[in-house]
Amino acid sequence: MKKIVAFAGVLCLLAACTTLPTEGPVNATKAPTDTSRNVGLHANGPSEGASPEEIVNGFLTASGAGPSNDFAVARQFLSEEASASWQPLSSVRIYSDSRVPVTTRTDTQAVRLSLGSEGSLDQDGKFTPSSRDAVITTEFSLARNSEGQWRIIDLENGLLISATLFDSQYAKSELYFLTFDSRYLVADMRWFPRNSYAVQAMNQLFAGPSPWLASAVHTAIPANTTVGSRSISIENGLATVSVSEEALSVAGYQRVLFESQVEETLTLLSNVQDVELTIDGAPWPISSGTGPSSYPFTDSRVLVMVGGQPSLYRDGTSVGLNMSAVPDNLHSLAMGYLENPTMVGISGNSLVTLPNDGTAPRTLLEGPELIPPSVDIYDWVWSGQSNAAGKITAVTPAGEKVDMQVPWLGDSVVKSIHVSREGARAVIVSQTETTTHVSAVAITRDSQGNPISFGEPVELGTRIESVTDIAWIDETSVAVLGTLSGSNSPAIYSVPIGGPIHTITEANGATSITAGDGDDSLIVATENGQILERSGGGWKLLLTEGSDPALAG
Repeated sequence: MKKIVAFAGVLCLLAACTTLPTEGPVNATKAPTDTSRNVGLHANGPSEGASPEEIVNGFLTASGAGPSNDFAVARQFLSEEASASWQPLSSVRIYSDSRVPVTTRTDTQAVRLSLGSEGSLDQDGKFTPSSRDAVITTEFSLARNSEGQWRIIDLENGLLISATLFDSQYAKSELYFLTFDSRYLVADMRWFPRNSYAVQAMNQLFAGPSPWLASAVHTAIPANTTVGSRSISIENGLATVSVSEEALSVAGYQRVLFESQVEETLTLLSNVQDVELTIDGAPWPISSGTGPSSYPFTDSRVLVMVGGQPSLYRDGTSVGLNMSAVPDNLHSLAMGYLENPTMVGISGNSLVTLPNDGTAPRTLLEGPELIPPSVDIYDWVWSGQSNAAGKITAVTPAGEKVDMQVPWLGDSVVKSIHVSREGARAVIVSQTETTTHVSAVAITRDSQGNPISFGEPVELGTRIESVTDIAWIDETSVAVLGTLSGSNSPAIYSVPIGGPIHTITEANGATSITAGDGDDSLIVATENGQILERSGGGWKLLLTEGSDPALAG
């Protein structure tokens, strides 16, 4: 065995620094988010004598100020008929703050508005990102009213809102459903107006998961359950949720699961610490029992190559694995979740086990250009040949193998696959000659946890141009080491399944990443052999000579 104590780097503080250190670790701070905050913005109604263009721009500003009093100020820019028919929350289109809105006139003298598109929400709160340079184009017909003032008489339904105002008026929600065995919760990201967050989140939770996720999850909430007549009240940290009589059909431990889904969804609000369920005001007792975990990750050990030896690093010390032989040119390490986790890596054209009990490695898969492996919580190892024409392989340490056909991949080259912590989803990076795709898919399993099939993909990060590595960082987001269209240097981005991309840090010189729980769990390998851990928004040096770090997953 070989022990190597990590060099203790000197920490320095730099306000608002987000780049990877080249000489030593750097710290930065990041303000926490408050899901329950509700920013009130004031907007003025139309001024007398305003031109059609001024009316349209005023309407845009008033719409973005928020849904107070059913968009009462925004409706002042509309005729009575248009106001009565306008449905602002049927969809939400989010436009870029960095691209100036352009107004022109059509042949019929309608005002055409063009804006840079960031993404959109449907009426269920599901977010769809826009591709780079996407444009929102919409038209407004205007006429003078009886007082000679221009008003909008015809417009599209839905809301137009800037990216900045969207962040202030809408809150991210994670609706929680259950894995096939009810052991874990699975998050489904949505977005709801802050002033109606709780009720809308419950309505959508009761309605069920997004279609792409449905084959991998189930719910303890009976069909047709709704928020009850007493709605939802929040007082002193307790959310009292009234539900309809359909819930009476749920008994025993299923009530624990029901409550867990509701509680995990509502406690994302900072002013909710606990949840009580009632049947339209009448107590609904819950039997004792521990609910499922929403993020099954607890192991802080890092599997990492140190001096050509696969080693486990923790608390400043790395210990080489107890193996009878070390495979040549080992890379792309991966580790499972159990107490004595499955550990694997790629050596040449072989996916091999990395035992820690004195035995020799065993070959699980063979083939050219193997996909870097991922180990899921049910101890399946995911890999396969990167150019296998739409086939991904899952194998157990005992050698049981399942070939998963993925028709939508076509002839794409699969660069990586990472299975989520609870095992119900995977993110697949694939590449054609011209385009990189980052896709989320559901994993359907049988009653024993064996994988059966993938669902249809949801594309993430449509502006991502290249991907070097990827890792799960929370229930709904992956960290992507790569570049965006138009960027000049690599960075690490937070890419949600159902939300806008955010930059975590610049990443010049980074070669691979791994992560546990949250941005601050990121671990990066650099081209000069450093292994760095995100710490307090900055970086802490773990090892001076290492590569291929891997946390569980």
